[in-house]
Amino acid sequence: MSFEELLRKRAVERVEVTPREIAGLLDVAKRDTRTAQALTMTDLDWAFAIAYNAILQLSIAYMHSQGYRPRGEGKHYNTFRFMEEAFPEDSAMIKRLQKLRKKRNTTIYEQPGLVSEKEAQEVIAFATRYYDSIYDKLPGDIQILAPRDDKK
Repeated sequence: MSFEELLRKRAVERVEVTPREIAGLLDVAKRDTRTAQALTMTDLDWAFAIAYNAILQLSIAYMHSQGYRPRGEGKHYNTFRFMEEAFPEDSAMIKRLQKLRKKRNTTIYEQPGLVSEKEAQEVIAFATRYYDSIYDKLPGDIQILAPRDDKK
């Protein structure tokens, strides 16, 4: 599905976002990844959910850098649909985003206690790799405002 189709189906809309706002989303993602790691000692479900949120914020940061934002009831779903279109060469990574979304929904809304320590650590590691992948695709002015560091 093309960006035009996503616009027509009202899954996304055009938006103007400043580089500073996008850099703020990168900072949230770094904070959430650190918080998720700390929570693995006390609450695996929330560690997973917070790492997922880091991934979501990174996806939205990229969307904003391209002049879009998700809309509609399924904003998380629509965000990842956008990412599918943006990165068709990374289809395995994008399919994982949708799987993480479903797992997060189940864990938070339906059946707590499903996340293992291994699974929580894997999603945190994925969030770190995803940060690097998205960061490298962002314009330099955003990278200057949110320098990459080792404290993700």
